Amino acid sequence: MTQIARRLNQALARLCGLPPLAAGLGVCLLVALLSLAAFLPAFTTLPPVDRDEARFAQASSQMAATGDIVDIRFQDKPRYKKPVGIYWLQAAAAEVTGGPVAAPIWHYRIPSLIAAVLAAVLTARLAMVFGGAAAGLAAGLPFAGMFVLGAEAHLATTDAVLLLTILCAQLPLARIYRDARAAEFAPPTPLGWGGVALFWGGLAAGTLVKGPIAPGVVALTIAALTIAHRRARWLGALRPKPGIMLYLLLVLPWFVAITWRSGMGFWDAALGRDLLGKVAGAQESHGAPPGTYLALLWFTFQPAAIALGLALPAIWAARHRAGVAFALAWAVPGWLVFEAAPTKLMHYVLPFYPALALAIGIVWSGAAVRPLVKGRRWAFYVLGALPVLMLAAVGGYCISLGAMPVLPLVAGFVVLGLGLALTHAALRAALPQAALLGLWLVGAGVTGGALASAAATPALWPAPAIATLIPPDAACKQITLYEIGYDEPSLVFLAPGPVVASTLPALTAALSSDRCVAAVVPDADAARVLGARRLGTVTGLNIGTGRKVDLAVFGPAKK
Repeated sequence: MTQIARRLNQALARLCGLPPLAAGLGVCLLVALLSLAAFLPAFTTLPPVDRDEARFAQASSQMAATGDIVDIRFQDKPRYKKPVGIYWLQAAAAEVTGGPVAAPIWHYRIPSLIAAVLAAVLTARLAMVFGGAAAGLAAGLPFAGMFVLGAEAHLATTDAVLLLTILCAQLPLARIYRDARAAEFAPPTPLGWGGVALFWGGLAAGTLVKGPIAPGVVALTIAALTIAHRRARWLGALRPKPGIMLYLLLVLPWFVAITWRSGMGFWDAALGRDLLGKVAGAQESHGAPPGTYLALLWFTFQPAAIALGLALPAIWAARHRAGVAFALAWAVPGWLVFEAAPTKLMHYVLPFYPALALAIGIVWSGAAVRPLVKGRRWAFYVLGALPVLMLAAVGGYCISLGAMPVLPLVAGFVVLGLGLALTHAALRAALPQAALLGLWLVGAGVTGGALASAAATPALWPAPAIATLIPPDAACKQITLYEIGYDEPSLVFLAPGPVVASTLPALTAALSSDRCVAAVVPDADAARVLGARRLGTVTGLNIGTGRKVDLAVFGPAKK
């Protein structure tokens, strides 16, 4: 394994030793290809995930079908928790790939996949601003296999796209900060118009995707840097006057249109109930104490968490270097804000993970060649055991639900084991670039193995089983599904027509009088559904509530 590590290290060192433009392009291309390799397993086979993904996808499907690009609706109700950006992207993806009618869920995930790949590439590019191709490689390769980013690439939600918009804004900000420090904060040279478009356009896109989160992350970074250096004049390089005009030009039209359409309905839902609700209290039972994100970091940031643990002393020693200072200004203030908020989900701190990767990238070449002995050796063993435990926990849980995802688990453990062996051999031989490839393998193994195992566990996905039981009827333009006890968005997305929350008398009457209906009820109530044909039984887990379900599916009696 050491010989393999030496050859890989030589190849990557030659890549980093190319002229800057060629080296940068080579690193970005490598990161993009490895990101795709890590994020594609289970991308098309993972069913719609309750609840957010299915809600986003259904609303995007309806937007594409109706052509209404202003309003956002889930069935017949407004869905105003988030702005319109992600719905535009998902509706466009569905249209480009064949239209929204019966489009599978992965069509709506395409923006997330593209955004996740580009986020890994821009993370590498950001590190190159401060440390050249070697730093870009060290930041980009572990990021290209990162567990939480891989999970978000598989979900038709906002978070991967939000991350990309933040990186678009932080990249030109990093460049002007680097140049300002090098010039001892002399009068700044304004950004070119391309940089202005990237910074202010990234903020505008982030606002259209998830409201104030992207501007807030960037604003906290700027505030921390300004306070640390007691200098603000360098920010003039961002060309704020034309930049703000561009930002408003991109953002205002839709916000004005939705306000005209909904009155204050959008603002009440998006700001009053969603954003402020999460700040004021724990929403939807997602409360957790401060420090939760720090504890989860060592799992969700895998495999880069291994590099972070080994590089922490070097990061602290280099805290005054421009790249590390920028990373700390980006990560620390925002992280503290999110730790203080009562509502917590593991992906909420994803916007700060590129900052951690940047800090790793700046110091990796020096940190990775230190001897792997004593405390460093045990740190590697402990941190390296975590992805193994993660994959084992997912596999064990899937098996407990009656599945046997042998191939995904075996493949995942093989790739994970090879990655740990390569990383260990490379670190012992002081081969920093080869260790990065080993870390990527660790991430690809745990991410692909876990997601593919979940996709191969039928008990996790009752909605596809329900939809499969409902036979098509050529005489019916659509089939209305009446439901009791399973009002999950995934069922709405997969059903052959509208889904209506009902009562036993109402659905029994519908089944007896209309051939274009079906029904799903708890199996305990099945005996009370009269005059209908039982199509089958579905058992499994409602992952939206965490409770087991036992459901009976009915169609109208044959005539």
